[in-house]
Amino acid sequence: MKYKNILFISHSPSLNTIKLSNHICMKAKRLNPNISLICLNPFETNVNSFNSIDGVIISTTENFGYMAGATKDFFDRCYEDLREITAGLPVFYYVRAGLDGQGSQIAINKILKGLKWKQVLPPLILKGKWQNNFIQKVEDQSLAFVNGIEMGIY
Repeated sequence: MKYKNILFISHSPSLNTIKLSNHICMKAKRLNPNISLICLNPFETNVNSFNSIDGVIISTTENFGYMAGATKDFFDRCYEDLREITAGLPVFYYVRAGLDGQGSQIAINKILKGLKWKQVLPPLILKGKWQNNFIQKVEDQSLAFVNGIEMGIY
């Protein structure tokens, strides 16, 4: 089986979002020996980060009803260059939303459509006050994505 690379672009400005990101990074690496999960924040991520990438997970917070500025910055810097070289790339994302997450979801969906990335799982919107089941929800969807990449489903 071919070794697969997944880029995890995670904006985690709070203790709870750090918990979510760290959990996914550790769990995916431990459960999937044929996967390399490359965990970067949006500011570290650039076009070269996509060399030999088989899939992308994006994590962002919702700020003022929109994706985090850090996540938007990544898209602003890389969009044009990525559009030509990453069409069809499988992607899954989740939003830690203090409100309803709709503004973030609409904006990210439009960007992903423009990039011609393939959303293989519906976005996960974690709404309202922190709940302990957020970790389990993110784990379930992220591992489904990672396993799908590993098995060549996506």
